[in-house]
Order: sequence, then C-alpha cells, then structure tokens
Amino acid sequence: MFDQIKNELRDGKTLIFYGGIRVGGYGLTFLIPIILAMKLSPEIFGIYSLGMMIIYFFNSTFILSSNTPFIIFGIDEIQKTQKISKTMTSRLILIVISTIIFLVITLLLGKQIIDFTKLTKIQFYFLVFVFAGKMLESFFGTLFFAFNQRILASMFQLSTAGFSVLYIIILYLFFEMTLENVFLMFLIAPMVSFCLFASKIEIKKIFPLSYDKHAFKKMTDYTKWTILGGSAMYLLNWGDNIILRRFSTMEEIGIYNLGYQFFKGTIMIMAIIKVYFLPFISQNIDNKEKITGYLLSKRIKLLFLGIILLGGLYLIMPYFVEILYKSRYEDSVLVFKILVIGALFAFYSIFYDPIFDSLERYKVTQSVIAVCVVFNLGLDYILVNRIGFMGAAIATSITYFLMAIIKEVYFRKYCRSIVT
Repeated sequence: MFDQIKNELRDGKTLIFYGGIRVGGYGLTFLIPIILAMKLSPEIFGIYSLGMMIIYFFNSTFILSSNTPFIIFGIDEIQKTQKISKTMTSRLILIVISTIIFLVITLLLGKQIIDFTKLTKIQFYFLVFVFAGKMLESFFGTLFFAFNQRILASMFQLSTAGFSVLYIIILYLFFEMTLENVFLMFLIAPMVSFCLFASKIEIKKIFPLSYDKHAFKKMTDYTKWTILGGSAMYLLNWGDNIILRRFSTMEEIGIYNLGYQFFKGTIMIMAIIKVYFLPFISQNIDNKEKITGYLLSKRIKLLFLGIILLGGLYLIMPYFVEILYKSRYEDSVLVFKILVIGALFAFYSIFYDPIFDSLERYKVTQSVIAVCVVFNLGLDYILVNRIGFMGAAIATSITYFLMAIIKEVYFRKYCRSIVT
C-alpha cells in the first residue's frame, strides 16, 4: 500500500507542487479580508465589501472573461507557429476596450455607486487603482499559463498575494487603516511582483505584435459568451449583496461577507483544478485514453481529498472565528457552515469545466450559469425577506447544487461519448 501511495505522489508531483504554491497564494489572498475585519468594524467592512463588489463586476465581466480564450488560443497559436503575437494583440485590444468601458460607466454612475456602497467621494475614485491592479494581475498570470508555464503563473500569484499581505500588515502596524490606503494595495502588489518575473516572459514569442482579423474574431466570439458566464458567476458570488442591501443593515452585510470570504477562499482553492488541468485537457481533448484517466483516476482521488479538507474546515471554523474576532462576527460561522455545502457541490462539478472549455461548449454552459443566477437571485429575494441574511447563504448553496446537477446531466448526454 505504501508503495502505491509513493507512486501516486511521484506521478502527481507536478500537481502537488503547483497546487502547494497556488494554495499558498490563495491562502495569503484569503488573509487580506481576515486582517481587515480584525481592524474594521462590521459596518466599515460592509462598505469595503460593497466597494469590492463594484470592482469585481467589471473585473469578472470585462477582464476575466478573456482569460480562458487567451489561454486556449494562445496555446494553439504557440503549437502552430511558436508565436503568440496574434492572440496577444487581440487580448490587448479587448483590455483597452474594457478599461474605457469601466471608466465611462463609473463616471456616469458615480453618484449611484456612492449611494449604494456608502463610500466617500475620494474612496470612490480610489476604486480606479483597484481595477487597474486586478487587470494587471489577471493579464500577467494568464500570460504564463498561455506559455504553459503553470509553475511560474502560480509563483506570480503567490508573490502578488505575499506583497499584498505584507502591505496590509505594515498598514495595520504603522499607519491608519483607511479604505483609501487599502485600495492602493491592489495596484502596488502586482506591479512589484511583475518586476520580479518580467525577465521570465518570452518576449520573442510576443513581439512584433500582429493583428489578425480571424484571430480577433475567434477571441471576441469566445469572450462574449464568457462575458455572459462571467457576469453570471459574478452575480452568483456577489449578487447576494444586492438583495441584502435592500433588506439588511450594513453591519449584517459585513457579517455575511466575512462568512462568505471564508467560502470564497475555499472556492478559489478549488479553482486550482480547473486552471491547472485546462492546458492539459486543451492539448489532449482528442486523446480518449488521457481524458478517461483524468476523469476516472485523478478526479476520484482529488474528490476524496477535497471532501476531507471541507470537513476539516467545517469543524475548525468556529474556533478560528472565536479566536480572531470574539463575538463581533459570531454569525459568520453559521454563514460559512451553510455555504460549505454549496462548496462541496461546486468541487464535484468543477472537473467538467476544462472539458467544456476545451470543447468550446461555452454557449450552452454559460447560458446554464446565467439561468442558475436568475434562480439564485429570486431565491435570495424570497429567503432574505423572510429569514434575514442567512437566507442568502441557503440560496447560494441550493444554487450550487442545481448547477452541479445540470453540469453532470449535460456532460453525460452531450460530451462523454466524445471524450471517453
């Protein structure tokens, strides 16, 4: 038995190394709201959460939406030409367009955003730094993935998270913890991290940039559907706050969002599976033997490990929150315990995502996510109105269960015969 375990570890050493670095990065990212909540009152933490909600809308809709197409088409271009110039040009054009859209919308709706979030006018303007920082972090991280340099991508993410935590700790110990100072961190950390990894970028494969109409059309066609999915996932992750803002106090929003941060950190760690296996699945989508091995071997083992880890989090969370926050965020524990059920269903279904993406089944899958979000928001409205902010956690877990069922049915009916 021990020999078999050793063989499994040796076969999966790349995933273990990559996963360890990635988990470390996510763990450090997860520390940021944890430290902030220690210093900020639930009410101010609620304001911070609503401010970040605005940024993540634009980030999910306009920046993250082109991540997967960039990786898939970038890998394909490198395999064919040893260059990534056409795909890179398309991505840069989309980023410029996205930045312009962000600036125009936020300026036009500035008063409404300030009223919704309760940010001051100065704090509202500092959201520009957050958007710019999240854009840079996403751009450079996916660039390494497109080069199939997964370890470098995870090290960049770990470095960025590490500088963010260092910044927050210095702020916590020596300066005033204002939201303006916190928002600056999101730009400073990825810029410093990029300086460490800039020399690792294969410049010769990027330049000279080359615009290709066909490549840009492929990128935009894929991206417009992932915009739908990205917007839907955003509403699934942050839409609760829209309903909570109507029925709950800012303090309750802060309590809910701390519990949700624990859940979100768990989901981020799970996303390692999708991001890690996407280049492998994309390259081997026509190799039925390798896809079968992925589903019947790697998937089962990782599912077993995930169940153990989720169970451990469920048990230790009350003690963790009590030690850090005493009674200020006591109800955040119950929020997390409800949401961890949804996390289990999310983990079960995430293994299908690289297959759907590689088969370019984005039109159907993104539409399904959109339908689930409508369901979630409707259920949010009913439950939050009746039982308070815990209703948002219940609605989210039920929605992740529904999404897992739909993904399973869709895979069995339309994809399994193609890839296995």
